[in-house]
Amino acid sequence: MPASVRRLLPLALVVALAGPATGQPLPQDAASAERMKKDLFFLAGPDCEGRGVGTAGLDKAADHVAAQFKAAGLQPGGKDGTYFQPFTMSGFPTLAGDSSLAFAGPDGKTITPEADSEFGPTGYTFGGKHAAGVVFVGHGVAAPNLKYDDYAGVDVKGKWVVVVRKNPRPAETGDKRFDTAFPPDQSPYAGLVTKLSTAAAKKAAGVILVSDPTTAGANDPLIPFATDEHRYADPPARLPVLHLKRAVASKLLTAALGKSLEDLEAENDKELKPVSAELTGWTATADVGVSRKDVPVRNVVGVLPGSGPLADETVVIGAHYDHLGPYSYGSAIGRSGEGQTHYGADDNASGTTALMELARRFGGMKDRRGRRLVFVAFTGEERGLFGSKFYCENPLVPLDKTAAMVNLDMVGRLRPGPGDWLGITTKPQLQIWGTGTGDTFPRQVAAVEDRYGLRVKSVPAGTGPSDHDSFYRKGVPVLFLFTDFHSDYHRPSDTPDKIDLPGMLTVVGLTEDLAGDLAAGVARPKYQEVKEAQPRPRVVQGVRLGVKPDYTYQGGDGMRIEGVTAGGLGEKAGLKDGDVIAAIDGVPVGTVEGYMAALVGKKPGTAIEVVILRGGKKETVTVKP
Repeated sequence: MPASVRRLLPLALVVALAGPATGQPLPQDAASAERMKKDLFFLAGPDCEGRGVGTAGLDKAADHVAAQFKAAGLQPGGKDGTYFQPFTMSGFPTLAGDSSLAFAGPDGKTITPEADSEFGPTGYTFGGKHAAGVVFVGHGVAAPNLKYDDYAGVDVKGKWVVVVRKNPRPAETGDKRFDTAFPPDQSPYAGLVTKLSTAAAKKAAGVILVSDPTTAGANDPLIPFATDEHRYADPPARLPVLHLKRAVASKLLTAALGKSLEDLEAENDKELKPVSAELTGWTATADVGVSRKDVPVRNVVGVLPGSGPLADETVVIGAHYDHLGPYSYGSAIGRSGEGQTHYGADDNASGTTALMELARRFGGMKDRRGRRLVFVAFTGEERGLFGSKFYCENPLVPLDKTAAMVNLDMVGRLRPGPGDWLGITTKPQLQIWGTGTGDTFPRQVAAVEDRYGLRVKSVPAGTGPSDHDSFYRKGVPVLFLFTDFHSDYHRPSDTPDKIDLPGMLTVVGLTEDLAGDLAAGVARPKYQEVKEAQPRPRVVQGVRLGVKPDYTYQGGDGMRIEGVTAGGLGEKAGLKDGDVIAAIDGVPVGTVEGYMAALVGKKPGTAIEVVILRGGKKETVTVKP
């Protein structure tokens, strides 16, 4: 609970909030509090720069965690006798020189747009030199549910595609608009990510975007390269992606097809029929001055060996130490967050601080018996659980010997829960997710709830937006401790002075008891799938197959399944973890976004033909309601 709130409460209520239900305050270890404060203010201080991937501050944070693991007596659990488990992530694109683009046609015709004023690279692009034929594909929409396909009748494999932004009839807001299943400007087919995913699925060599009339307005501005929403570090397709002004595109189309861009758009809007065509004899040559380097990152791993008959089994205790850094991607304040340090005190310097304190406490126990304890500070969580996914794909101790995983993410704002009939509560609320994933968990959680005088909100599901999800998907029982969101979440204002250290000490004590029970208990928790997953925002309307996409997969031949929801349509149809969905009802699926787009408009209750790659062989599966 923040100190500002604590000062407003009566003394008796402060005592009750700090201690168990009996009203006696929990013993607060002054040395622990001082260590935790020091760790917290370092991790969420200026030296660590918000711990964004690609910053020197992230490496400083990793080194600090490793040093604390060593001081606590943990053995190195990483590569080559170190505390680090290294891997790479894709970095943000950066300008690395001038870009050029030239169109060459029959009879020596050439069109050479000027860089930065008539064309430019987008933040989705990959760099390098590219030369290929050119195909105009209208708005680049493949929508079988709407019986519309801009790619029908043209061969774009290995060629540049010229794609107009949004959908046909972009200015129409009534019933005559292209996609009436969605409000204006919300059709998934209009999104750039969907267009790029579709182009990749069709094996295009590159994409040249052109603004539609409504987006272009009077000045037809180019997409700024530095605009965060267009420079995502993990783009949907590994293609060169350029933005060309309408006047130049129209000149090109007139020279190649005898029709201007405006003529083709009007024809398309009138009948809602594709006007795609190959620009016969024309080639586009581009030198894209953009660098997109892989960034070396590290999980930090320390091990306390077990002893006795349970020594060969493991309990993983984890927390992610990365945050947003100075980047606006993921920031709650959007583009204005670019360049501002997002300190991430609660998210998740708090969990990492608790992890280090737990390492000290367990490391200081003499003659501890029970399961091995593996402490892992994950990186890449904010970009999609990359660190925990990498660990689960490359476990440093076997996952089938991992009895449980305990995850700490945002544990620095322990606050009163919902009020009683008087509107007053004397118990702070802690959320613990995954209580349904192990058969012993309800009893164990209830015991610590009573012991620490908290109101625990139990969430049975093992899925969720943090690193425990990666372990649950691999069949490991999980518990996720969380003190809930707040107004500073993913903002530069999430600073260490707002963390409730006494509350964090309570969470650390509770976790110590819980993890100690998991490590020493004779009965290993039995893994249980929870069918009632946490509700999540709907990404698409229509049918949901009940599969989790693997966002790290870059095979280019479809979307790989990372997990199958128990009782879902996919499980009933026989879809399995590791299957790659290549097509849905004849629509190629090149990426996660392509998969989502292929499901848009599918009506619940209808059968769907899904082409999958399994063990290198292609199979067709019918998903039935």
